[in-house]
Amino acid sequence: MQSSQQNIPTRILVIRAGQLGDTAYASSIIEPLRHHYGEDTIIDWVAKSGIGTIFQQDPRINNIFQIKSRRTPLPFNRGKLNVLLHSFTSPYDLVVNLELGNIFNVMVRLVRARKKIGMPYKHFSEPPETHAVDNLKLIYQSFLKPEDIDHAVPSLIGINPEVIKEKFNLPSNYYILVPANSHLDKHTSINHRAWPIDHWKDLMGMMETEGLNAVIIGGKNESSFFSQFENLPPNIISLVGKTNFPQLIGLIQGAQGVITTDTGPSHIAAAVNTPVYALIGPTNYKRTGPYQTKYNTIYILNANLPCSPCYHTERLLKCNDNKCMSDITPRMVMDAVNSQP
Repeated sequence: MQSSQQNIPTRILVIRAGQLGDTAYASSIIEPLRHHYGEDTIIDWVAKSGIGTIFQQDPRINNIFQIKSRRTPLPFNRGKLNVLLHSFTSPYDLVVNLELGNIFNVMVRLVRARKKIGMPYKHFSEPPETHAVDNLKLIYQSFLKPEDIDHAVPSLIGINPEVIKEKFNLPSNYYILVPANSHLDKHTSINHRAWPIDHWKDLMGMMETEGLNAVIIGGKNESSFFSQFENLPPNIISLVGKTNFPQLIGLIQGAQGVITTDTGPSHIAAAVNTPVYALIGPTNYKRTGPYQTKYNTIYILNANLPCSPCYHTERLLKCNDNKCMSDITPRMVMDAVNSQP
């Protein structure tokens, strides 16, 4: 389906300026839009500053508007003003606001577009036990057809995996290890999503014994955390702080699997159909875990304690031993890896 003038591609603005996992979830709208409006549809995206580079190598996304401060009011927010000014010179056929809060309400009202979906015109509430991607589909269903929704799975496009392997001199077969997570900088005594450092080290030793290669990834700002991993086995390659998002997508796509806690790279892996071994304790993986589709394989490794999940509850604040993560053993992880066909 094209816009009203024949042979003119439909112009769409998607607004989802969340963290890496939120953005990966929201990528599930790209293919439904292309299926409904045509593959030549022009899609612009409003993203959180830095996170928006995840679409840098994605030919399906035209302009990426990166917002440094989501909460800064529009008159003082250069990012939001840029979106507004762009819409004045190139009006949109459709704006899809995937934000459930009111942060972008003023901008959405002022953006020039023939049709607008979502806040502030209609609020879509999230069922608490439904996965975030399925909750987004409630918005998609308000203006797309069922055959469009069939294409609503997260999908990301980065640099070709073979190019990444050559650039970093990687072996043909490797796993990705993600020891850090986005809560490293939280000022709390326990990072409740973390797997114990000794477990990671034991897992690396097991992988060395079994002849499995692995690549450790992490951000540039996480060097102090990764200083705990010294004298790595020869089968472990560190690319901590060495990849941007398009490279990371290709790196993950080329891997045999990703072993990770509940953090951004797990959602990238699910979106590029690389097997995910997700070590999850306090969070509700049915709600925020890597999204299961008919195209990917997700292994949830969980201690199944009666107190889990406990995220955003008083139980979490009182937890001092993080047993739900420490009870996931390296042997459990290796057994899951070895069960892969």
